[in-house]
Amino acid sequence: MIEKLKQAILAYAKTQEPHECCGFVVLKGDETFFVPCENQAEDKVNHFEISPEDFLQANSLGKITALVHSHPNGEPVLSLLDRQTQLAADVDFWLVCGEEIHIFPKISPLLGREFHHGVMDCYTLFRDFYYLAGADFPDFERDDYWWEDGFNLYLDNMAAHGFERLVDESAVQIGDVILMQVGADVPNHAAIYLGEQMVLHHSPRRLSKRDLYDGYWFKHTHSIWRFKQWSTLDFTVPLNSLALHLS
Repeated sequence: MIEKLKQAILAYAKTQEPHECCGFVVLKGDETFFVPCENQAEDKVNHFEISPEDFLQANSLGKITALVHSHPNGEPVLSLLDRQTQLAADVDFWLVCGEEIHIFPKISPLLGREFHHGVMDCYTLFRDFYYLAGADFPDFERDDYWWEDGFNLYLDNMAAHGFERLVDESAVQIGDVILMQVGADVPNHAAIYLGEQMVLHHSPRRLSKRDLYDGYWFKHTHSIWRFKQWSTLDFTVPLNSLALHLS
């Protein structure tokens, strides 16, 4: 990040405290600059809202590459509403908090992703689906065919990151993670249950897609896991993202 750009954003955020600031990072030619906007939200301390006029003005100056806002009294994480806004805006979010700028890249469409192990794979899809729903999980380093090298990445981490295994797998619900064991001694593939016998997953040499949870996938199911704090999440956000790219 260009130091001049960083300082311009931090300085503007400071002038708006205790309110959340907002604005855009705009690219024109070789120049990247910050366009501050007025926060139009009713509760400016806890929320931000940018007017259509300010958006059009920033867009007329060049290509909008990021939306900037601040959490002067909060944590350096995006709220569920922030994530919903980011999904609609389809740009990176830069969050000012604690005199630092935290960058949250936009989430690629959940459907139609090209497979690249460790970058765009079944675990990436798992993480991004839950990110849109309001939960953050780490991005583990994982070599291709890690399951052949004595690792058990899914089972070693599910419980540690707030998931519990379902005893009654017939009670599967939207958002549950289905671990599958395909040509391996440990579960090495994950899918997200979408309801109505459909799952979202990403297989090697395939685009990410919705699939019927039956036959082959049902046969290779190892276990089903539910996030313990699922009631705090909003699965309509990733589901809306899927619907958007299905239409």
